Amino acid sequence: DRITGLDPAGPTFEYADALTRLSPDDADFVDVLHTYTRGSPDRSIGIQKPVGHIDIYPNGGGFQPGCNLGEALRLIAEKGFADVDQLVKCSHERSIHLFIDSLLYEEKPSMAYRCNTKEAFEKGLCLSCRKNRCNNLGYKVNRVRTKRNTKMYLKTRAQMPYKVFHYQVKIHFFGKANMTKTNQPFLISLYGTLDESENIAFTLPEVSSNKTFSFLIYTEVDIGDLLMLKLQWEKDSFFSWSDWWTPFTFNIQRVRVKSGETQKKVVFCSRDGTSRLGKGEEAAIFVKCLEQ
Repeated sequence: DRITGLDPAGPTFEYADALTRLSPDDADFVDVLHTYTRGSPDRSIGIQKPVGHIDIYPNGGGFQPGCNLGEALRLIAEKGFADVDQLVKCSHERSIHLFIDSLLYEEKPSMAYRCNTKEAFEKGLCLSCRKNRCNNLGYKVNRVRTKRNTKMYLKTRAQMPYKVFHYQVKIHFFGKANMTKTNQPFLISLYGTLDESENIAFTLPEVSSNKTFSFLIYTEVDIGDLLMLKLQWEKDSFFSWSDWWTPFTFNIQRVRVKSGETQKKVVFCSRDGTSRLGKGEEAAIFVKCLEQ
């Protein structure tokens, strides 16, 4: 009736034919969680290619939160090398813990979103629930069978409950002079009817004058309906003479935010019509536009 693949093995199965490995033909419905798909395909611990009706890649399917090197060093410092194998297993076994999580927190399932690539998901371009484009992770998955495999993505926390709340943020940066900066660090704070989430760090690969950029952020708390947001452009961690002589600033009139979990869209306006966003300067504040 149903098979759930929990990070099915990769080595020797990545290029195997459908009869040898898990495939959609093996049950009426096959859903798969891919949690450790790093390295070259034939050496990846978990299988990289989609092998079910629905294939979900939490956090892109690579290292899972809390399974990083820093965590490993802390484990070794606390418990010695006895538990070093836990690091190797951490991301691989996360698939099991995510499934258990879906049983323990049935009323709050983690939501995954259909997307062609991990890169498009990171830009927040895939937070749609139209035509079965989103689904629950784990036990309560909606059984959607399509002719080809459906790849889905989501972010999670480092520990149970793993559920997070996804948002797409779209900003148009106005500027008199043509300017492009790469790998810029920002902080965004969201304030809502239920809670707030402050100083969420994100990096934009590129910021340019008179262009619109879209990116994904996520929070661990349920903020409720959004009311206000703050945006800050952080200083670089190293000192740059160009920053000293050229103050980098953009003007922003509106910030558009879409919630993946509620599917609600909110437009935020600058209280002064236009807000100045300067590198290393105070945060710009945006409130829900009046026409809403």
